[in-house]
This record gives sequence, C-alpha cells and structure tokens, in this order.
Amino acid sequence: MYKLVKPLLFKLDPEKAHGLTIDALKMVQRVPKIYPIMDKIFNYNHPSLSQTIHGIKFNNPIGLAAGFDKSCEVPKALEHVGFGAIELGGITPKPQPGNPKPRMYRLIEDDALINRMGFNNIGMNKALSHLRRHAYTIPVGLNVGVNKKTSYEDRYQDYIKVIDTFKNDVTFFTVNISSPNTENLQNFHDKDEFTMLCEALTTFKSENDINVPIFLKLTSDMELEGFKNILPSITKTFDGVILANTTRQRDGLISKNKTEEGGLSGKPLFERNLKLVKYAYQQTKGKFLIIGTGGIFSSEDAIKMLRNGASLLQIYSSLVIEGPGLTKSMNKDIAKYLSENGYQNVSDIIGLDA
Repeated sequence: MYKLVKPLLFKLDPEKAHGLTIDALKMVQRVPKIYPIMDKIFNYNHPSLSQTIHGIKFNNPIGLAAGFDKSCEVPKALEHVGFGAIELGGITPKPQPGNPKPRMYRLIEDDALINRMGFNNIGMNKALSHLRRHAYTIPVGLNVGVNKKTSYEDRYQDYIKVIDTFKNDVTFFTVNISSPNTENLQNFHDKDEFTMLCEALTTFKSENDINVPIFLKLTSDMELEGFKNILPSITKTFDGVILANTTRQRDGLISKNKTEEGGLSGKPLFERNLKLVKYAYQQTKGKFLIIGTGGIFSSEDAIKMLRNGASLLQIYSSLVIEGPGLTKSMNKDIAKYLSENGYQNVSDIIGLDA
C-alpha cells in the first residue's frame, strides 16, 4: 500500500508530507479497533528476537529513532507498527518553532534526507500531557534537547529539567548532544565540556534517585580519537550510547539537494556509523550497551550492525523511503538468519565481527 501512496507523498514538501502522516496516525489513535489489523500487517514476533536489557524487555531489536514523533503526539499508533521500542522527541523545556522553513529535503538518488529542524517541539509540559493519554506495552523513550535561547552556561539544566519532568513516564532517556542544527550543541563532544555535563547529570541522578536508563546520542562526525577521549566518562555516566546521529559530510552525493545546510541521514551514513559501533564494542569489550543507527535500509544492514556490536537498532530515514513494512521484513529476516545459522537468540550474534 505504501508503494501506492509514496509517489503522492513525495510530490509534497517533505515536512508537509510528514505532517499528513502524523495526522493519519492521530486518526488511527481515535479508532483503537484498528490496532489488531495494524499488528497483523506490521508485527513479527519470535522468541529469538527478544532481549532484556537494563531490565527492559525489547520484543525485537528494531526501534524507531527520534525525530519522527517530535511532540509525543502519536506514540500509541506507532506502538503497532512493529517496533521493539520507539523514541520520541527531541523535547526541550520550553516550546520552540525551530529553524525557518523549508528545513527538510529528500535526496532520492542517495536514499537520504537532510534536515535543519532545530529541535522544533511543543515543550515538555504539553508533550507530557500527550504522552499520558495512553498506556504502552513496548518501551517508550524520550530524546532530550536544549532550547536555542538557553544561555551557554545553563544548557546542562535543560537536559535535567526534561528528565525530571518525564522520569515517571518513559522507559529510557536519550541525551542528545549531536544535533548539528543547534548552535554550540556539539561542543559537548569536547572532553572538558563533556566532563562538566557528566558531572551535572551524575549529581542530579544521585540526588533524585533516578533509576530510568539514560543513553547518549553522539554525532556521526566524531573522530575515533575524540571518541576514545570521552568514552570512559560515557560508560561511567550513561547506560548506553546511540551511534550515531546525522553528519555534515556530503561525500559522494549526487542529489540536487546535497548542498543544503543541515544534518544528512540515510544510507550514506551506514559504513561511517558501522565503524563507530565496532570501535565502541571493541573499546568496551562488549560490556556496554550500543544502539546502532544510521543508514540501516535492509535486513543485511541490520544483521551487519548487530554482528559489529549493536544490541539494538534504530531506523528513521529508511522508514520514510521504504515504508512501514520495513520493520516486519527486517525482524522476519533476522529470525530466519538466526534459525538457519544455529543461533538461539539475537544476542548470540552481537559483536561476532567486532
């Protein structure tokens, strides 16, 4: 069905098409009787795909990356699209409109997207109200960002405010220091800046008895040496790392929109991010949670990312380009691969090629 709708959607401005998709999912949430039909179309369950990590049960390793449901409007509908987990947001303390439009571009020939959204969202209080309208049966995480107008010195507090607000309502948090569309945010990748962020979060967690796992999302543009410098602080402060967010690089692109400013996501990131996943797995000796994302378009990509050290995966651009049936086909193929090669569980293949 997506193949029929896709040509029409792709004739529209990308952000308008995305808004129509969100509106359609809102309609779905008003008719819960549709959920069993969606489950039948999009879900594939098999015991070999299930993992329990940090006390959280993930029915399958394919998760939805942040950025799709920025304001926590349609998580209940997304729960029925076959994901093992969904990550909402990014959410900031105060509402903000984001960067001027247009700010999202398709790179059809490159199987990629460019965005410079700028953390547009309705703010933490209204987003929390949206989230609380439903109960959820799969892990629901929240990507946390900072407001553009927050002073440089107080940026740490924006993360803490959102975590404190949602601490009883989500399964995990992701601290996003990787968006290229918020000025100075990536400065947190610097060792000294990152140390101060870690100290602020550690103090907050200890003083407020925060037991919800907190992950960290890094940029795809990070050099391995810089990654190595902050890795000890990552493993000490956070419960996992997401590798990795968008890139500013434009190597080898052929689409007409390749020169647009913003973060590039999609297929061109895969090999770059695979190296980061493998490196992180090697450096932590497989004892730290790694979530792989970026350019995962096929079951083969998913298996490769798992075998190089990612325990969980996230997709977004491939979902836009290939359609929602991607979750079911990936999970079905992973289960088949495990069975044909004598593995009992997806955890058996994590890191085999690292």
